[in-house]
Amino acid sequence: MDQDPPPDRTAADRGPSISSSASHDSVSIAAIRPRGARGRTFSVELSSGQRLELSAETVSTFGLGVGDAVDTAAVLSWQRDDSERRALEVGLNYVSYRLRSTQEVSEHLRRKSLPASAIDHAIRRLRELGYLDDAAFARFWVQSRNTHRPRGTRALAWELRQKGVPDAIVEDTLEQFAADETPLALAAARKRAGTLKTDDPARFRRQLGAFLARRGFSYDVVEQVVGAIWEEVQAEE
Repeated sequence: MDQDPPPDRTAADRGPSISSSASHDSVSIAAIRPRGARGRTFSVELSSGQRLELSAETVSTFGLGVGDAVDTAAVLSWQRDDSERRALEVGLNYVSYRLRSTQEVSEHLRRKSLPASAIDHAIRRLRELGYLDDAAFARFWVQSRNTHRPRGTRALAWELRQKGVPDAIVEDTLEQFAADETPLALAAARKRAGTLKTDDPARFRRQLGAFLARRGFSYDVVEQVVGAIWEEVQAEE
């Protein structure tokens, strides 16, 4: 998932061009200086005193050079391009660790103070590139929970909705991939039982039942599993 995405727009599509013949009355590029050891960012200084921080890709795409005449439209075009590139880069990095829901990625990008238009662009491109798919995320989430932290169907549905997964996808995913609750509840209860005191049967049952209820297991499953685990504990003792 760390491959570079293909370019989605040409320089001609991105906005107005710039002129290399600056007049005395126009604003021009006064200097272009690299920033940082890796040279991925440039400081573009205009004769008006304005200073822009642009990625090397944006500088290259627009062919920026010292002495080029610029106007407000050109500057806005560079900034838009740069914001879109940064949003996509941040989004790609975020989904490289594990699958994410669309809402998770959107919230992560908003925390980076990126423009809404750049966020929308990044979400669209991530979908087109196959890195963002709420149905795939829902399957991953349910299967991961079943393996590592068993949950009941009710809890899984709540968690997926908290991640912004649409109801239709939640229902379809749980219908296809949610496992039988009883084995999952037994597995979770056996791990938990080792931390509970067994000298008070009522307290043991109450605490284990509350634990399973918080995991979203149904009342009938909780009652059945608590009884079975208590019998196991007694047999071991």
